[in-house]
Amino acid sequence: MYSRIKEGLHKLLSKSQIKSMWLAIVNNDIIMKIYLCFTFVLVLTGLLTGIIFIRLYRQNYLRSYTDLLTKQGHTIAKRVSRFERNGKLDKFQRYSTYIDEIENSENTDIWIISNEYAQKPLDREYTNAETNDDNLTSDMYDVINQAYGGKVASSASFDDVYGMATLRVAIPVYNKETGEVSGAIMMVSMIDKQTMGIDKGTYLILLSLFLSFVISYIVAFIFSKYLSKPLNKISKNISRISKGDYSSIEPKNPQTQLGRIEITLNQLALQLGRSEKERKNLEQVRMDFFANVSHELRTPITVIRGYAETLNDGVITDEYAIRDMYQRMLSECQGMERLVGDLFILSKMQNPDFKIEKEPVSLMQIFNDVNRSARVIGKEKNIQFIEDFPEDDPCMMLGDYVRLRQMFLIIIDNAVKFSHDNGKITTKISKSDEKLYISIADEGVGISDEELPYIFEKFYKSKLKQNEKGTGLGLMIAKQISLKHDGELAVQSEKGHGTVFFFIFDECTSMEDYE
Repeated sequence: MYSRIKEGLHKLLSKSQIKSMWLAIVNNDIIMKIYLCFTFVLVLTGLLTGIIFIRLYRQNYLRSYTDLLTKQGHTIAKRVSRFERNGKLDKFQRYSTYIDEIENSENTDIWIISNEYAQKPLDREYTNAETNDDNLTSDMYDVINQAYGGKVASSASFDDVYGMATLRVAIPVYNKETGEVSGAIMMVSMIDKQTMGIDKGTYLILLSLFLSFVISYIVAFIFSKYLSKPLNKISKNISRISKGDYSSIEPKNPQTQLGRIEITLNQLALQLGRSEKERKNLEQVRMDFFANVSHELRTPITVIRGYAETLNDGVITDEYAIRDMYQRMLSECQGMERLVGDLFILSKMQNPDFKIEKEPVSLMQIFNDVNRSARVIGKEKNIQFIEDFPEDDPCMMLGDYVRLRQMFLIIIDNAVKFSHDNGKITTKISKSDEKLYISIADEGVGISDEELPYIFEKFYKSKLKQNEKGTGLGLMIAKQISLKHDGELAVQSEKGHGTVFFFIFDECTSMEDYE
């Protein structure tokens, strides 16, 4: 049978096809796992089904065959009892011939035994075996003794005498006159030959398992492409993402498990795309930063070096010219010191771990201090400073006095720088819904629409003559100080009509926690 199956399989598939099928499954580890799990479940189910079937079949067979032997035994017991009671020995002998035919046709030995313990045992003329027969085993004695007790007894086990498994059924023979058990009929059937059906069933089950294994192998190969197609798609998308292609992934069935994986993968690709874009932007910012710092430092260093070489060579002897050179060198040093200081402050402000020590401060007090310095800065241009503050209200907020003073002074310094002579700078403070609103407006040259989006970036400097000494860091420092105070900083400007900077901060309404 197995050889015929192999021949049929080889007719359907060549060796190369079988080999390619096997390699296709082995190389796809997920399909291989599905296939092995499927095969394992199939084989395990088949084995369990076969074992349960065989056991139930055997039990059912033994039960039905025991009932058959019991029925035959009852018939024989009744006839033997009647033959003995009527003294029909000749009929019993003819009946014995029928019993022999049963034994030959059904492979069953029929033992007729007299009960020696009865008051009137069965006449030995009507028996064909003795209880002291050497062919009787302990299992046979057991069922016979139960029959002597008036019970129909049966047992099945391996019999050393027969050399095979046997089924033994003992039926009592009653004496009608005394009502006692005068003997017993014991049916001994050699059930091994009867179990040929069980062996054939086992063979068929094993054959079915083998065929199922072969069919599952073929089915696994046929469906391997179908099962691995979405996985291959995900694999290609991952490979594409690993090479830096973060384009969107569109799942066909978002509700399925694979669809949810594709959605997650798409989110990962988008996040990686954003991260890559941010990385490039930060790299560009870093390069621009070093370029700008190098540029800002190279000019004063070149000037200082030129003056130093001139003084060292002793070319200039005029005391006034020498003093002028020293003054210029000092001015360039102060400019570099201011640049380094601004860079240090900006670095601290942009550090996420840097925390400003906040306490309740009064905006009125801060602006009184700022405006004293502003009047000194604006004296040369005769700038008029106008204040529009709430009366009898300190306008409290939580913050760092020094940093807030620095922030507002940067804005006012810019306002003075780009204001015309005899111009006005107006500072206004108002309150609404526990918010503080501050505006600083000038009537200067203003900022063009093209420049406005970039004024808070590092080293961005106006090309106007008024800003030739600036570092390009002031407004960014002001922005960072505002953010550290959880505030907002915005700007409005019109070319030729001035600029207004707006601040919004939370008002400090309770002083209890800080007293």
